[in-house]
Amino acid sequence: MADIGEPAGNAPAFDRRRTIGLLCGLLSVFLFSSFTLASRLGFSSSLTLPDIAALRFGIGGMLLLPVLLRTGLAGVRWWQAALLALFGGLGFAPAAYAGFALAPAAHGAVLLHGTLPLTTLAVLSLSAPQRRTAAQKLGTLIIAGGIVLMGFDSWAGANVRQLIGDGFLLLASLLWSAYGVLSRRLGLPPAQGAAIVAVFSMCAFLPVYAVIPGKALLAVPLHALLLQILVQGVLIGAVSIFVYTRAVASLGPTMTAFFTAAVPCVTTLAAIPLLSEVPGPAGILGVVAVTSGMIMGLRAVRGETRL
Repeated sequence: MADIGEPAGNAPAFDRRRTIGLLCGLLSVFLFSSFTLASRLGFSSSLTLPDIAALRFGIGGMLLLPVLLRTGLAGVRWWQAALLALFGGLGFAPAAYAGFALAPAAHGAVLLHGTLPLTTLAVLSLSAPQRRTAAQKLGTLIIAGGIVLMGFDSWAGANVRQLIGDGFLLLASLLWSAYGVLSRRLGLPPAQGAAIVAVFSMCAFLPVYAVIPGKALLAVPLHALLLQILVQGVLIGAVSIFVYTRAVASLGPTMTAFFTAAVPCVTTLAAIPLLSEVPGPAGILGVVAVTSGMIMGLRAVRGETRL
């Protein structure tokens, strides 16, 4: 799809904008992989879901509060800001953490980030149906097949608890896709969108966290707490929202979502040395399939810059 919003004589500016978007898409892969790995490590300690969510919302919100104070809502209505916070923070993060806590570790990156191309296309189909090229459809199907392969071993003996966790992960994927589509529709500057999500989520969650008993933030080793502060609070709570919103603004939600299909592959490979988790033959085939589908999908939507 050709870009219809860029002046014809402004090719250099378009190239720079697109390059920044591509770099942000690649950085999102790294950040989301770190999110999955760090969350799994966090739940292996005494930290609970509310503890990790408090780090994400509290630190991210404080870091981005000056941005929101400077920009304000700037044309975004209160209900739209609330939806952005729900989709990108207050609803997404607890659903993701619940999935990490209930489902096997191997399901996290596959069902949360690996399905983003699928859930983004679903959201777009419901909100603004568009024609998809044959290559884009094929890439999506290959990604879906790869996800099934990557989860085959662990789904074979799944119990009710695991299936509930899987449901939370899919819900988180759907919410994040809705955030990407809505932020593009509103035309939000990346810093403003990230600030709205972080600050609104902080203001809604921290009062609830204050009255929750059994907090474990001070009961974990200092190095484990610092890791979660860095990853959950800084990289995920603040940086990842800005980076993803910037990628969506430059590339569109579909192309950006195809980038995130690489997250299960990166996470699977990183988990071998970090968590001693070696995928089986089906998992390896799944990594190859998801990567192939991602590349095909990116090539098919490389011209997308608007919904």
